[in-house]
Amino acid sequence: MELMRTFIDEHVALLNSLALGLTGNPLSVTSWCARFHDQPVVLIRSENTADKGALGAVEIDHICKVFEYAAKKRWPILFYLNSAGARLSEGDGIQASFRKLLRSVLEFRTGGHRFIVLMGRNVFGGASLLAMGGDTRIYEPSTRVSMTGPRVLEKLSDNRNQDVSAIIAAENRIEKDASGVWAEGQSEVKRALIEALTRSGPNAAELDMAHIPVAAGPQNVSPRVHINAAGLYCAGTTAPSVVDLAALISAVTDWDRENTLTLTCEWPCHSLNTQDENAYQSYLLYGLSEAIYHKVDEGCEVICHFAEDVSGGLYIALASASTEVTASANVKVQALPYGVVDQIIVSGDVKKVNVELIALKIIDRIEG
Repeated sequence: MELMRTFIDEHVALLNSLALGLTGNPLSVTSWCARFHDQPVVLIRSENTADKGALGAVEIDHICKVFEYAAKKRWPILFYLNSAGARLSEGDGIQASFRKLLRSVLEFRTGGHRFIVLMGRNVFGGASLLAMGGDTRIYEPSTRVSMTGPRVLEKLSDNRNQDVSAIIAAENRIEKDASGVWAEGQSEVKRALIEALTRSGPNAAELDMAHIPVAAGPQNVSPRVHINAAGLYCAGTTAPSVVDLAALISAVTDWDRENTLTLTCEWPCHSLNTQDENAYQSYLLYGLSEAIYHKVDEGCEVICHFAEDVSGGLYIALASASTEVTASANVKVQALPYGVVDQIIVSGDVKKVNVELIALKIIDRIEG
């Protein structure tokens, strides 16, 4: 059994379930009022399911409600996260659920509440963005984290000479995670968790934001991030590198020209390149969401406009915190880039949903 799951079973006292009344297929998460070290906490726990803990709309709605409950109680959340990411069989509409989920995390953190992630074996896709919202992440040696699942990364021709296993391994991730803690045994997990729950001082999210832009170099610039009087333009129809993402984070953070920022995006998806994955792409994508959220919190209206088709973690990062999300006519929003879903699941298993972007709350308005 994995270290984190064993630790929870032996050291966290479950009191009463918060998932009563939920029906349907076996849930990939359960939630509990609990106690740890004589302190009340809310525990959210990934469960072993046939789809490897994948998160669907039912689970995500429940997680968001649990965040609201914990905020009202002012209790910290412990999240044992072991998930393949989005439940792709639910179709592209799952993007709206992840938009809602990441916003719930941002709101919870901004309220000054503790959110501690106990990293399980697999933390992939949208689950990796969820994990980056924690003010502390405790890694076990077997943890693997990536924005794109390893099977997909390994099959791409540009990545075939790369050691994907080493790139997504905990040993590599912890080196790039300012809020990460390494634990090899239960005593180390316990010590790290107690420290995280009792820590005082600056919000860890603010420390993360100070750490992220170094990926772009000392000037934090990219030729693909254009700054003009109206806002920011993410140019080009290839996926952004981590340099591009870090430059965009800096541009959003530094924006002071108007009380409205229009962020227009041509970029299609998060990067599938192992060099960008090696730089901890999920960390940067969450940092982008956080930069937008802080800008809105300062009183700036941020309008995210998708000028071209968009998918994956890039959509979630941009849409989750924006005041309004718009798209040009005929733009499509997908859970993953074209062709990638077929490498993960049989296409016949995917719901044949005619995705209506506004009705599903994937976007708020069509422009043009």
